[in-house]
Amino acid sequence: MSNWNLDDLYQGFNEKYLKDIETLKEQMLSFQQLVSQMQAMKPVAFLEAYLTSQEETTKLARSLSAFASLTMSTDVTNQEALGYLSKLQQIYSSVTKENVMVSRYIATLDLQELSNHSEIIKTYLFQLNEEKESARHLLSEKEEVLYAKLRPLSSGSWSQLQGLLTSNLNVKMGDKEITLSEVRNLAYDNDKDIRKNAYEAELKAYEQIDDAVALALSNIKREVTEMNTLRGYDSALEKTLISSRMQKETLDAMIDAMKDYRQHFERYLKAKATYLGYENGLPFYELFAPVGKLDKNYTYEEAKAIVNESFYGFSKRLGDFSTRAFNENWIDVYPKKGKRGGAFCSNQQQIKQSRILTNFTGSLSDVSTIAHELGHGYHGDVISDEKPLNWGYPMPLAETASIFCETIVTNNLLSKLSNDDEILSVLEIALQGDTQVIIDILSRYFFETKLFENSTGPISKNQMKTWMVEAQKEAYLEGLDHENLHPYMWLNKGHYYSAGLNFYNFPYAFGLLFGKGLYAKYLENKDDFLRNYDKLLMLTGKASVEDVAMSMGIDVKDKSFWHQSLNEVVKDIDKVISLFQKK
Repeated sequence: MSNWNLDDLYQGFNEKYLKDIETLKEQMLSFQQLVSQMQAMKPVAFLEAYLTSQEETTKLARSLSAFASLTMSTDVTNQEALGYLSKLQQIYSSVTKENVMVSRYIATLDLQELSNHSEIIKTYLFQLNEEKESARHLLSEKEEVLYAKLRPLSSGSWSQLQGLLTSNLNVKMGDKEITLSEVRNLAYDNDKDIRKNAYEAELKAYEQIDDAVALALSNIKREVTEMNTLRGYDSALEKTLISSRMQKETLDAMIDAMKDYRQHFERYLKAKATYLGYENGLPFYELFAPVGKLDKNYTYEEAKAIVNESFYGFSKRLGDFSTRAFNENWIDVYPKKGKRGGAFCSNQQQIKQSRILTNFTGSLSDVSTIAHELGHGYHGDVISDEKPLNWGYPMPLAETASIFCETIVTNNLLSKLSNDDEILSVLEIALQGDTQVIIDILSRYFFETKLFENSTGPISKNQMKTWMVEAQKEAYLEGLDHENLHPYMWLNKGHYYSAGLNFYNFPYAFGLLFGKGLYAKYLENKDDFLRNYDKLLMLTGKASVEDVAMSMGIDVKDKSFWHQSLNEVVKDIDKVISLFQKK
C-alpha cells in the first residue's frame, strides 16, 4: 500500500473526531477554571494540576491537529481539513490569556525549591525554567490574545498561500503538464537534456506565481520582525537560538567551520563539472546529475529492503521500527497532484507511531530520504517513553537521528561494492546530500540573514532573486557556473514560510555534522555507543544542545569538533575526485 493509513488517529472527520473536539473544548474550560483559582492555591498544588492538565491536552490536541494537517498534506485543496485546522487554532487561542497568566506566575516562583516537593515538577523542571525565561518576552494579556487571533489570518495565511500555489503549480514540460515535485525530481534524471529542460521549465513556471509568493515571504518576515521588536528580542536569530536551546557561540563555531571548508566543496563541484564536460563550474541543474554506473531505478519494495537491512545492521530496535513503519503503512509514498512537495515525518508519540510523507520516484536519493524520515520517526519512538511535555525537542537536535540513519544506509550500500563506477555513484550521491546540507544550507543562512536585515519594509521578488544568487555565489564560491544559478530557491522551500520557525536551515547542518561526529564515535566503540545513543535521544527533550552533546563527550562550542566532522566529508570529496580523474 503506497498511501498512509491514518485510522489509528481517526477514520475521518467523523463522530469520534467531533466528540474529541468537544472534549478538547472541555479541557480548555477546565484549564480556565484552574487558572482562575491559581492565586488561591499553594504553588505546588497549582503546578501539579497545571502540568497534569497540559499532559492530557497535549495528547488529545496532537491527534486532532495531526489528522487534519496530515489529511491536508496529501490534498492541499481539502477544505474540510482546512476548516478543522482553523477551528482547532481558535480553540487553542481561547486560552491565550490564561497561558500568559500562568507564564507570569511561574516567573515569580522558586522552581528548584518547589521541585524538591513534587515528582511531576521535578520531571518538568527544565521546561518550567524555560517558561520562566520566556515570560520576559510576553506582551500584555490583551495583546497576546489579539495576536493569537490575528496570526492565523496573517502569517499563517501567507504560509498557506505559498503551499497552495506551489502544490497546484502546473509545469509545462514538453507537450505535457506535470507537478512541481515531479519536475524538480527530474534533476536526478540520467539524461542531461531532460535535467536542463526541467530546470528551465521550473524557472519559467515560477513566473506564474512569483509575485504572490514573494509578497507572502515579505509579509511573513516583516511580521516576525515587528513581533520580535515588541517582545524585546534583538533579532529573529536570537529568538531562534533560544527556542533551539543553542548558544550563539555554538552556532558561530559551526558556521565559521563551514565557511572554512567551502573551498573543499568548490574542488568537488569543479571536478564534477569537468567530468561532465563543463568549463566554467557546474550549472545548478547538474548538482544532482548521476555519475558512475549505478543508474538503477529502485522500486519501493527494493527501497524498503535496503533500509531494513541497513537498520538491522545497526540495532534490532531500529530495524524493528522501520519494519513496523513499512508493514503498518505509515508512509505516503508517491507524488500526486495536490500533494505537498518534499518529505517530512510527523511523530505521534501519543499513539507511539509516526507518519511519513515522501515523493518517491525511485532514485537512490529517494531511498536516502526514506531512511532520513524514518530516523525522525525513530527519534520520536525513543522519546515516546518520556512524559508528554518532554516529547518536543529543538530544531538542531531534530536532525541528528535522521542524518545518522542516512549515514547507516549509505555506508551499508558502499560496503557491498567493489566496482569503481558503482562506488562513485553511491559515494557521489551521498556527497550531493552533504553539499546540500553544508553549502546550500550556508546559502540559505546568508539569504535569510539578508531578508531579515531588510524586513522593516516590503521586499520585491527581484530583490529576493538577486539576494539568492548572491548567497549562492558566496556559499558555492566558483564551484557553480555563475551564469546558471537558481534565483528562485526561496520560492520552493517551505522552511522560509513559518513565522514560528525562522532560520530553519542551520539545524540541518548541525544535524549532519553532529551526526558525523556521533558516527565516528560509533565506529570507535559500537557496544558502548549503542548503550548511550537512545539515552542521548531521550535527553533531547529536556536539555540544551550543548548538554546533550556533552553527554557523549562532545563540545559543540569548540570549532575543532566541527572541523573534525567536516574532515569526514573531505575524505569522501577526495575519494570522489580521485574516481572522477580515473575516467
